[in-house]
Amino acid sequence: MNEQKAPISECPHCESKFGYYEKIQISGRSRWYHKFDGKEADNTDVYQETKFKYSKYTYCADCDKRLFKNEEIGG
Repeated sequence: MNEQKAPISECPHCESKFGYYEKIQISGRSRWYHKFDGKEADNTDVYQETKFKYSKYTYCADCDKRLFKNEEIGG
């Protein structure tokens, strides 16, 4: 698990302590494999051909207002 310590401890807008989120734009193609007996096959590479583009800012999980830049997150 990747820890990301925020530079703040609560939302300055609504005072929520729940957390924040990052917007991610995902594009590309993928394949989901199945076996002929109906079981799921190994799909560990499902995101291999996808591209992720992260937003510059983070947002409050409760009020959706912009909080801080992603570059301010420290581990």
